[in-house]
Amino acid sequence: MNVFIQLLILISVPFVIVYAVYQFHLYKEGKAFYFNRIKWGTKINRARYLEIDTVLNKRISFYRHLSDNGRAKFVNRLCHLLAIKKIVAKGKLILTEEMKIVVCASVVQLTFGLRSYELDNIKGFCIHPTIFYNSFMKAYLKGSTPPEGFISLSWKDLEHGFLVENDKYNLGLHEVAHALKLSLKYAYDFDSKFASYITKWEKFGNVEFLKMKRGNESFLRKYGGVNEHEFFAVCIEHFFEVPEQFQYNLPKIFYHLTILLNIDPLNYEQDYRVVKQC
Repeated sequence: MNVFIQLLILISVPFVIVYAVYQFHLYKEGKAFYFNRIKWGTKINRARYLEIDTVLNKRISFYRHLSDNGRAKFVNRLCHLLAIKKIVAKGKLILTEEMKIVVCASVVQLTFGLRSYELDNIKGFCIHPTIFYNSFMKAYLKGSTPPEGFISLSWKDLEHGFLVENDKYNLGLHEVAHALKLSLKYAYDFDSKFASYITKWEKFGNVEFLKMKRGNESFLRKYGGVNEHEFFAVCIEHFFEVPEQFQYNLPKIFYHLTILLNIDPLNYEQDYRVVKQC
């Protein structure tokens, strides 16, 4: 009996070693997938994870800088949003899975540092091929965000926003910024820390907003002077697209925006974690 067991062990050991090496290889090649399954509990298979990861690596600069655990958190939140938000195509647009991933990535990126990220005042997204006519506003738009319901987006402009990373334009982040602020009034659940700090941030931003409203020159693009809501959305675009310039030109507004969102876009090495608190 002992000889039989010893023989069985000798035969099985090589297979165990090969299997262990194979699993280690998979782990090294896709640690974020393991984080997704084990730490974050994301219920997707490896093929689905690789599909999402490929799109995000190609499309979303913010995602490319994340650690394995940071990527796992991003994918976990994105999968949840894909499950609860309705995304519909308008006009002659053929909606693809890649488009859905990019749309939801806009929400995940902006709310990455917040506890609450679902924006349950927003039921989903209507994706148009390009600019569209809004009958309520009686104008052609690139994007629109109601207090409740569906965010409407031009795919052409949404795609451009992530393709060109430093032109201070990002339609997805702009419209999600509106939705995030509106969530404080219209959502069942919202981020309490964001809610408690938004008034303080607006206080620091008000001087620059009033300057822009009067038509004076600003580091921020002119559209931010239309009203306080557009000022916030434009600040969000600059915050993610040109953070170094933002910090240099408007350091107080930038700093308090890092506190408001609990994200420091300059801290690439630590998943954009805010290190200093005031």
